Amino acid sequence: MKIPSEMDGAKVLLYTKNSISNEYGTVGLLNENNEIFDEIQITAMAICKYEGGNEYYLFSCDLNWEVVGDFDHDTLEEAKESAKFNHNVNYDDWIAL
Repeated sequence: MKIPSEMDGAKVLLYTKNSISNEYGTVGLLNENNEIFDEIQITAMAICKYEGGNEYYLFSCDLNWEVVGDFDHDTLEEAKESAKFNHNVNYDDWIAL
């Protein structure tokens, strides 16, 4: 599946390849008691920015490029550092859109 140019209304700046073999972690799905009942594998990451905004958003995505989690950062470098530290994304994994 081709990378979308926007995610949740934000412009995609950088992304990783989307593959089931990526080991970027999982996102837990919570029930009404805040207990994890299922997990979604993170198969790709993207760094995006909203028009007129100052923050850079690190999006965790599934195989369909659906956003399953996000964190905002003050700089592009902070978003890349967060991806490396929290999801094992190497700097050379990033692709510019």
